[in-house]
Amino acid sequence: MLKTTTAIALLISVMTANAQDKKPETPAPAATDEADQAITNRRLRASEGSLSKWSIATFWNYQGGSVNDPTDPERPNIVGGGNVQTLQSLSGEVGVKYRLTKLDSLTASTGLFMTTPFHSEIDENSPLKESFDKNSRKLNIQDPSLKYAHLDKLWGIQSISSVMGKWITNNQLTDLEFRSELTLSQNFMKDVGDTGFSYGAAIIGYFYDFTGDVENESLTERLIGLYPQAEYVINDMYNVRTVFGWQVFEQRRGDDSETYDKRKVYQSVGLGISVTRDIFLYPNIQFIPSNIRDDVTNIAMSANINLF
Repeated sequence: MLKTTTAIALLISVMTANAQDKKPETPAPAATDEADQAITNRRLRASEGSLSKWSIATFWNYQGGSVNDPTDPERPNIVGGGNVQTLQSLSGEVGVKYRLTKLDSLTASTGLFMTTPFHSEIDENSPLKESFDKNSRKLNIQDPSLKYAHLDKLWGIQSISSVMGKWITNNQLTDLEFRSELTLSQNFMKDVGDTGFSYGAAIIGYFYDFTGDVENESLTERLIGLYPQAEYVINDMYNVRTVFGWQVFEQRRGDDSETYDKRKVYQSVGLGISVTRDIFLYPNIQFIPSNIRDDVTNIAMSANINLF
């Protein structure tokens, strides 16, 4: 608990220091591209790539351990999900994006994935030892995918709709016989005037397929979730963001097709760093608001870097 509180306090202190240093700024020129007129949120802009007809979109993601012991190769499954990777991992995706129109795009991606890239051993009594011994520090192809996205602005609300098909190749999930994933996503954000605040929600559905008969009936087959979110822009470079995994329902392979169990509510808090329009860094932590403890508070770091 102490370490979690310290991490949150450090984040708040960074925000406060930058807020105090904030000086009056010259208003930015109006966006000329239709995509930037529709989407003003910096994180969403970076996640959807550059404004060029053809571009390279890259996404880097480090899923670390707990605040209590970042050096532990295990990553606590704080929500108890049946599709959650439970060892630390590092991945890098590279995609080729093509803008069909100003508001529509296709992105084909693949990359590399490594389980526990910074660890050479694990506790002999860990239930994850077999998976660790098999997969640790081994590179493999990161889930080739194809995504279609549509940007819009409806009644002043920023909107991104997307559908993505993915062939699962990372070793943590293929060991569990996951084969493919279909993701349907709708993301909304609304600015609150010129206050720097914005709020919204994402509605996401995940649908998994498996290779043949799978004995493990606890694996996730379908997941549907509502994720409220809020952001505050500190200055041109920094913003703070929080997301709640609020209403998230999971249907497992061993359940009837109409039986969905509600996952634990979790919260993510992070500091967004806008290096440029097309480069966005996001260090963050995830925890259970009803049970804040440093041994079940995870750390992560992601980066959107778009080229051309």
